[in-house]
Amino acid sequence: MKPMLARVRELCDAAGFDPSVIADVHVDAALQRRRRARGAATLADYAAHFLDDAAEHAEILEELLVRESWFFRDLAPFDLLMTLAPLRWSSLSEPVRALSAPCASGEEPYSIAIALAAAGVGLARIQVDAVDLSRRGLADGQAGRYAARAVGQMPAALRAEWLPLEADGHYRVKPALRRLVQFHQTNLLTLPPTISATRYDLIFCRNALIYLRPAARQQILNQLEALLAPAGILVLGHAETALLADRGFGPLGPPGAFTFQRAPAAAAPGAACAPPARRASSVPPAPRRPVARPLPVIEITPQAADDPLAGAYKLADQGHYAQAATLLEAVLARHFDNIDAQHLLGLIRAAEGAVTEAQRCFQRALYLNPTHQPSLEHLALLAARRGDSAAARQLQRRAARKDADG
Repeated sequence: MKPMLARVRELCDAAGFDPSVIADVHVDAALQRRRRARGAATLADYAAHFLDDAAEHAEILEELLVRESWFFRDLAPFDLLMTLAPLRWSSLSEPVRALSAPCASGEEPYSIAIALAAAGVGLARIQVDAVDLSRRGLADGQAGRYAARAVGQMPAALRAEWLPLEADGHYRVKPALRRLVQFHQTNLLTLPPTISATRYDLIFCRNALIYLRPAARQQILNQLEALLAPAGILVLGHAETALLADRGFGPLGPPGAFTFQRAPAAAAPGAACAPPARRASSVPPAPRRPVARPLPVIEITPQAADDPLAGAYKLADQGHYAQAATLLEAVLARHFDNIDAQHLLGLIRAAEGAVTEAQRCFQRALYLNPTHQPSLEHLALLAARRGDSAAARQLQRRAARKDADG
């Protein structure tokens, strides 16, 4: 058993997995499933197939990968995408390029294509690359056939338009939509030239970085930053946003969208407007795009004015963090036990770069509710950033237990 465990650990390390996330019990269960699939009576019998068989190595990784996904998972980034697309891309003639990495079984890249089409981007201009390590997931995505649970959060009108219901109760992606998505089997750490030579207007990389070693996270973030077009949009998972600290990104849209864009560099007074130096690269620069018009300001309604927390959410949605924080502090002065206010203030402080204050806010939320998962996950990332890996692992385990408990 020990040689097999050691070999699986080597495979996980090559894939960038954080060893604290994949426990020995998970590895043992994966090996037992493969033993049964191969018809081996004991693990010792299975070892003869496993240790030197690259195909079995791939199957073990398949058993350890998390492929849970569904269409329009977390609606906020897709709502934001459908709001931004008419302003940025619908009137242009160039392709709109998007990357979903990892893409699980195809639900996310298809959702991206649907959102762009619904916002008025012509199908001929939508190009979506979908990347994943899982061959099984990619095969499901290419087949484009999904059970009802995968489409339950999808807007009904879009579901009827793009995924008609078949007689057997499954939903099938229309051919016109399937043609917009190209699937690629690869590790995020070793992207192929077909991906690395492209500049993307939109990159979704959600809920993958939390499973990786810190060095692998940084390597992937470096790659994604290089792949992103100058005015491109990056979408992360809700527990991964702190990883962008010190990378020159600012939030775009409401906090719940977890969507980011490079913050414009502030020029020094009187400085010459010289073009920035380019890195040496064989990739031609991305074409210049018109600067997107800002989203219209959403005024706070009288009802929201009567509810300071609702007003804070609206201000934060618009990027007015200082005003939102003022409202939240007023809420907390009267109701210290308001977990939503504590957590939203933590998100705002993190977005402003006030990491210590953000940490205090998340800790106060946990004082009020020790199982508050969003605060656990954000504290874990803040701990990882300051190099406290033990605290980060402990917080990740607490968040994972909460997630498993539902």
